[in-house]
Amino acid sequence: MLGLLVAPVGVLADVPGAPPPASTSPSPAVTPPAASVSASPSASTSPGSSPSPAGPTLQNRQAQGQLIGALTASEAHALMLETSLNQSELSLIALGQQIFDAEKQVSQLDSRIATVSALHEQVSTRLQADRTQLAAIVRGLYKHQDNFFVSLVRSGGFAGLLRTIGYSDVLLDRERSLIRAVQADDVALEHAQATLQRSRQTKTGTLSRLVVFRTTLAQEIANEQSLQTQLQGSIDEALVALDAMQTDSPEVAAHRAQLIKMKTDSVLSQIEQAVFAQQNFQQTAQLIAEDPVLAATGRLLWPIPHAAITQGFGPTPYVFEASYAGFPHFHTGIDLAVPLGTPVFAAADGVVVLARPMADSSGQLVGYGNYVIIQHDAGLKTLYGHLLTIGVKEGDVVHRGQLIGLVGSTGNSTGPHTHFEVRIENSPVDPLQMLPDLAPQPAPPIPSVPH
Repeated sequence: MLGLLVAPVGVLADVPGAPPPASTSPSPAVTPPAASVSASPSASTSPGSSPSPAGPTLQNRQAQGQLIGALTASEAHALMLETSLNQSELSLIALGQQIFDAEKQVSQLDSRIATVSALHEQVSTRLQADRTQLAAIVRGLYKHQDNFFVSLVRSGGFAGLLRTIGYSDVLLDRERSLIRAVQADDVALEHAQATLQRSRQTKTGTLSRLVVFRTTLAQEIANEQSLQTQLQGSIDEALVALDAMQTDSPEVAAHRAQLIKMKTDSVLSQIEQAVFAQQNFQQTAQLIAEDPVLAATGRLLWPIPHAAITQGFGPTPYVFEASYAGFPHFHTGIDLAVPLGTPVFAAADGVVVLARPMADSSGQLVGYGNYVIIQHDAGLKTLYGHLLTIGVKEGDVVHRGQLIGLVGSTGNSTGPHTHFEVRIENSPVDPLQMLPDLAPQPAPPIPSVPH
């Protein structure tokens, strides 16, 4: 009987999770099953029996912290981008209304100009006819005049002569008064026509500028919307990585965190630039200045009077020049060489859109070095590169001939000079086409070849 009772206890002891036997018998037969329980596979999966699940989670906290930091920054940039997009869309609506109003005003001006031109033509024709009639009357009176005695006899005496002379004077005075009145109308209409034409030219320039602003702003909005999509993708990727780090090894988690952080930082940097560009665009659109000389003549001011042109606009053999317009190397402006520290002046009225150094990741000045870009009317920009110092800041309204910096040799330059560019719709054109005819005479090449 004792053997029959002990056997089932041994069988139950080998079953994982089985309850302990109720018997407390000191029989030695119970000992082997107890040893079997301690070696059971269930023991290896019991909570707290092995540190392996908790280990990676603790060791991956640094990588998880990096991702959480990236997510926090992404959230802040998402709000910033959303605000910028809302402002851009509101500005686009406002620009659309301004363009509609400007088009309506131009149409009204066209109608008024047509009406005034027609009246002016009628009055001018009438004035010419009146003058012709007056000349005929004067010629008739002169042609038929006789000597005093003959006129006296023909007029029936002295009283009749006075009446004849008086009638002639009245006739001439009436014609002259009529001509003076018509001439006054002619002058007034001519002045009104010229004023309306100037108003139309100004309004047309404003309309063209608004259309350019609308196109640029629409591009900014499209760019911000694209960045919004990229940012959401980065956030989703970071969330997936956080979940995967629960089971990642420390090496895999660190690599994953670094890769995602690099991608996120790139998107965040682009967002900052896009928001800055949008804010700068709004500022420029509100402060854009119109240069009356530029509008009237299409001419810019020489930024450095009496400078020597050491390199002109167009294809060049110098390998340090970038490719452009199908040429392997192209100089997109003209180089004006003068002594270091010579003043540099604004070529026309406008707004400073960029005034900063161009530097690489180590802070070394490259490219244009210290440079300034001024936005003028209707898509026209001028650029002044390699400055020693910058005398204006972004958003400043500047006027033709105003000091904006000093000649230097910063960036990719091997001698004191200023690189002067003119861009129309962001495409460089030969500055000499817009500068006065009295151009500085080219000088022999200086020891350095400025860029």
